[in-house]
Amino acid sequence: MESSSTRSDPTREQLSNLWQYNAHLLMQALTLVRRLQKEAKPPFGFSQAVGPHMRHIMEHYMALIDVIDGVSEVIAYDARERDVLLQNVPDMAAAKLQKLIATLLQLRLAKSWHLDTPLRTTLKTGAVGELEMSVNTSLGRELLFLSSHTVHHFALLHHYAQQAGVDMGADFGKAPATLAHERQNR
Repeated sequence: MESSSTRSDPTREQLSNLWQYNAHLLMQALTLVRRLQKEAKPPFGFSQAVGPHMRHIMEHYMALIDVIDGVSEVIAYDARERDVLLQNVPDMAAAKLQKLIATLLQLRLAKSWHLDTPLRTTLKTGAVGELEMSVNTSLGRELLFLSSHTVHHFALLHHYAQQAGVDMGADFGKAPATLAHERQNR
């Protein structure tokens, strides 16, 4: 009979899968940046089309990591640095993506974090950003948000990549539920 200490923890496995999936998405972002550098047909302006989306995606991950590292007490997605170098210099974007991927994969192994670890997030809302709301959330919920947010931006980036002559594949920028539905109906 298996003891409780040797049985796998399904929530630990789910959290590990979420870290891994988010790292996978950032690896796709890194692939896009590198392929655009090598294959994009001129004139293609990284800083005008892809760069702002990449910066935006990375800064969202950085907001969560700031809380995990103890730099911030609340996930403040709206209080981003908006580092223009990340959106204007593809090599800097690639380096930051590599660092974020390594961080996520390292966090995947951490035992101190759990799917339901309570966190707090603050966002501006209202018609013109006049309201700020702070709500309770969890690590699992925020990792789900980040993955969904990233895929949403990939859907937009897919179009830019095609315009630049870079084919990222039919699945790039599609939500996991869409991919599962398409595979089920083949």
